[in-house]
Amino acid sequence: MVPKTTLTPHQEAALNYSKHISLTANAGSGKTFILSKRYLEIALNENIPLRNIAAITFTDKAASELYTKIVKQIDERASGETDTNILYQLERIRRQLVSASISTIHSFCMDILREYPVEAGLDA
Repeated sequence: MVPKTTLTPHQEAALNYSKHISLTANAGSGKTFILSKRYLEIALNENIPLRNIAAITFTDKAASELYTKIVKQIDERASGETDTNILYQLERIRRQLVSASISTIHSFCMDILREYPVEAGLDA
């Protein structure tokens, strides 16, 4: 895990989850790492179901990488954790990941249209 002191000011700012963000940067700049950290911090600190957190990417590969890095973040956090409450939360989050909304923009939009076809004005 990269120590917090090695984060750039932009990465530090992206970890502030009090605001919604759109994160854009060059390849290899640490976007997926930051998004995975941000995702886990929201899930842990806000104690909300993962289905209420959207993590949207442009490619299937990026969505898969983000999912994998979130799992890695959970495992790393759990390996050094002694607080049983946090360990329980991490286990809960890990179980909920299968239903998490970590997807491409196209997949996310299709899910919304499937869930709300009438509101979207779609013909059955």
